[in-house]
Amino acid sequence: MTRLRLGLEGGYAIAMEGGGSLMPKVEIGARHDGGDAETGFGVELGGGIAWTDPAIGLSLDLSGRTLIAHGNDDLEDRGFAASLAFDPNPGTERGLSLTLTQDWGGSAEGGLDALFATDPLADRAGTAETASRWQAEAAYGFPAFSGRFTGSPHVGLGLATGTRDYTLGWRLSPAANANAPDLSFGVQATRRESDTAAPEHTIGFEAIARW
Repeated sequence: MTRLRLGLEGGYAIAMEGGGSLMPKVEIGARHDGGDAETGFGVELGGGIAWTDPAIGLSLDLSGRTLIAHGNDDLEDRGFAASLAFDPNPGTERGLSLTLTQDWGGSAEGGLDALFATDPLADRAGTAETASRWQAEAAYGFPAFSGRFTGSPHVGLGLATGTRDYTLGWRLSPAANANAPDLSFGVQATRRESDTAAPEHTIGFEAIARW
């Protein structure tokens, strides 16, 4: 199989009175698939707008993405998302932070992220447009390891049609302007309850190092 990809993304930040900002953004991606799997040329378009106000610690992000053309006319894929966050100290990960996200349909991460996913486009297409998912998370960051790192315990709740996810985890990341290795670590446990199946329990670990 072969896959060729080309993408372009851009945004323009508009300063607002009081120190806030407004940023419209647009993304477009093209992809050509060949070989024994899916074949054809596809174009996806994404866009959105992000608003932040550091004075009150609020930020709002609206985004959407849609497959506007593909050689296989049976493929359809689109998604939309809205995210609201409260962080009274946006310049640091320490202190209280709250996020609330709702999304509909498929991925709304933008044309480039969704188009360049390694999974076949057919596996991502056909998501019910009416499917809605809610995700809420509360975290609190505090100094760790002599202040060189920030530890953030967090809890979350996810709601979708017929399912509920309860999460509990902890993240560790380098503190801003601290002489610490660029190393991040996270652990998260999840309990998923479903109206049609027994509860499922999972635990995940993540470690990221940059140099």
